[in-house]
Amino acid sequence: MVCKFAGMAGAALIAVHAAGAAEVAVIVNSASTNVSGFQITVERSGKAEYTAGPPRPNSAPNDKPKQMQRNLPNALAERLYSDLDAAKPLSSLPNERCMKSASFGTTLTIEIGGQKTPDLSCGPGDNAKLQALARDANEIVRLFASH
Repeated sequence: MVCKFAGMAGAALIAVHAAGAAEVAVIVNSASTNVSGFQITVERSGKAEYTAGPPRPNSAPNDKPKQMQRNLPNALAERLYSDLDAAKPLSSLPNERCMKSASFGTTLTIEIGGQKTPDLSCGPGDNAKLQALARDANEIVRLFASH
């Protein structure tokens, strides 16, 4: 399931690039055995779209993924992109590891321009760049969770 949802995020990024648009940040919460994942696409303008992952196996056949759109506060969108730019290349960030349940564990990452952060849900440790990205991602997720 995780791979299937990660493919959705990748397809979204490819579609955006094919349309000639600027790079967009995609916050991805992976699915687990018992939890549907989601992705939040955030444009530099602050326009953001939340899309729930594929329906769970026990979902009704006509269940469709939930989608919501919001305009993020300008300061939050600017801070996210500034923090992403400061952290590039994202592959250079330390990969904090943490124990997770095989059934209930999910990951939280940010993807942009073919790069991907380590799992931000493990805690950023003492790395300031990871701390900033985790703060940004969690703040954006909370904005969608409150609606």
